[in-house]
Parts: sequence; structure tokens; C-alpha cells
Amino acid sequence: MGASYTEYMLQLVNKRTGMPIDDDTGVANVLTVNSPAEVTIYADDMGTAASNPLTISNGVIRFFTAASVTSVDVSILTAAGQAVFVEGLTPSQHRVDVDTENRSQLLVVPFLFLAAGTVVDTGFDFPAKCRIDPFKLGLRVTTVDASETIDVGLLATEAGGDEDGFIVAASLANAGYINLIPQITGGTNIDYVGTNYVGALLATSIAGADAVATVGGWSPICNYVTDGTAKSLTYTPSSSDTAAGYILVGYDLLP
Repeated sequence: MGASYTEYMLQLVNKRTGMPIDDDTGVANVLTVNSPAEVTIYADDMGTAASNPLTISNGVIRFFTAASVTSVDVSILTAAGQAVFVEGLTPSQHRVDVDTENRSQLLVVPFLFLAAGTVVDTGFDFPAKCRIDPFKLGLRVTTVDASETIDVGLLATEAGGDEDGFIVAASLANAGYINLIPQITGGTNIDYVGTNYVGALLATSIAGADAVATVGGWSPICNYVTDGTAKSLTYTPSSSDTAAGYILVGYDLLP
């Protein structure tokens, strides 16, 4: 191993059987600890550039970092749809247990604002039979910007894709976990349903306002299931500025 680089090597392991998992199409995103910023990774100890996220090979996640990096966070999505987020991984840890029998999943994906209006393919692809739950959809904002919003969805060039189908124009003005579901607002003329940030694949809505006959409404769509064609998770920033954080997508793996 070169003195300037540190090797990380992880084997995915079936939690129940203890056997290695053979996975050649899952992905792993290497992040700064407690931050959505991606770590610069390398394919070897010679400093050969590597893509981040990277593709899992034979169930192994292997990469190198600068020697100054002593730990990382890793977000993993296996080919079968299991989502795992490993916090504070160190080079001495070589095993990630995956509960292949757990149907409930939470995928954590970072977002960083780049060019305004440019669709960012996160590199995470949902397999077929993932039932996306509108009540388990969220954003965690770590760097705020009151002027920015974000869309999240599936790549439009894939049949059935909708790039704001999960989250539409969600405000990034407040730090922390953002409520995407509209709330009842007490008005002077009438109580009404406020802004809905859940996209059209997961909800139908009518915008309400403080006026008679414009109470508005929101209905979740709880039977949206991925088909393996529209699969690429994307986000689209409204502007190129400072906001950053994590996208949270909760889903169930159907049999």
C-alpha cells in the first residue's frame, strides 16, 4: 500500500447465514463523516481516479482515500434493494452485515447544489418491486439557503420517470428534517391545507389558501411500486448556491 493512500475493503455479508453476498451491480457512495460531501476516492494506491458512487464487485466495496482520511460514511444500495448506511467506517472494518429478510428500507443519499436546473443522477437505481412510502420520504438539510428549492424523482428519459415525482420544489430554508406533507393552517376566512412538497408519483393535491372555497387537500398514493425501468434516483436544484443535505427515501421490498 502506498504511504499516501489508505485502503478500505468491505465484504457484504448475509446477516442470517453469515455467508458473503455476491453483488455486481449495487452501488456505494463514500461520504465525509457527518457530512453529505463526497470523499475523493481512488481505485488503487497509485492514485488512479475512481468514480464515487462506485459499483460493488462480487459483493466487495474496495477503494482508497488520501492517508489523511481516517474514517468515512458509506451509503449502500444492493442490487436486491437493501439500503445500508454505515457511519464512521474505519479502514480496519471489513464486513457489512445486510439483513436480506428485512422488507422495510431507508435509503440515504446526499445532495449538493451544483448548476441551477441541472438534473443530477445520484447513481442509485431502484430495482423492481420497491413500494415507495410517501410517509417515509424526507429531506435533512445541513446547509440552508432560503432562496433554494429541490426536486427529487426518477430520471425522465426512463419510461415512466418523473424528475419531481417524489419531492417537488421543497424549500431548503430551514436546517434539520423537513416535513414534506402539507399541514392544516388556521386562516382568517377558512382553515386550509398548506403547501405540499410530495410529488405526483406519491400524492395528489390541490393548493389551499385563506379564502372561502379554496380549502385545498392532499391524498397520498401508497401503491407506487418501481418497475425496474424508471429506476434512477435524481435531484434537481433550483439554483447553484450553498444548500446541502440528505435525501431520505423509505420503501418496502415486495415479494
